[in-house]
Amino acid sequence: MKIRDIEVDFDFLDANDMERFENEAKKVQEECKQKRDLKMSMSQAIKEECKIINNFFDNVFGKDISLQIFKGKDNLGDHIKAFEDIVREKMEKQKDLQNTFDRYKPNKEKRRYDKYKGRK
Repeated sequence: MKIRDIEVDFDFLDANDMERFENEAKKVQEECKQKRDLKMSMSQAIKEECKIINNFFDNVFGKDISLQIFKGKDNLGDHIKAFEDIVREKMEKQKDLQNTFDRYKPNKEKRRYDKYKGRK
C-alpha cells in the first residue's frame, strides 16, 4: 500500500493490521479532543495535532514512517489530508469486503422458495 508515494507493508484485510489501525485511530480522536481544551498558540496547536497524526502513522505503519511521509514538516493540511486518505481507503476496503459477504451469503427467501416450490 502507498501513502503519499511511500510504500508501506499494510493490509486492511489483515486482522492484526486492522486492529492496530482501529486502536490508533481511536487514540487520535481522544488525543485531539483533549488538546482542544488546552489554551495554546496557533503554532503550538498545529504542532500538537501534527504530532498526534505522526504518532498514528508511526504506530500503524512502522517506526519513523511519518518522517518519510511528511519529511519532518509540521504542515497540518498535509497531515490531515494523509490521515483522511487512509481513513477513506479503509472505508473503501470495508465496503468491498461487505459487498463480497453480501454476494455469497445465502438468500433465505430463495432457499424457502426452492424448498417449498411445487408443494401446497
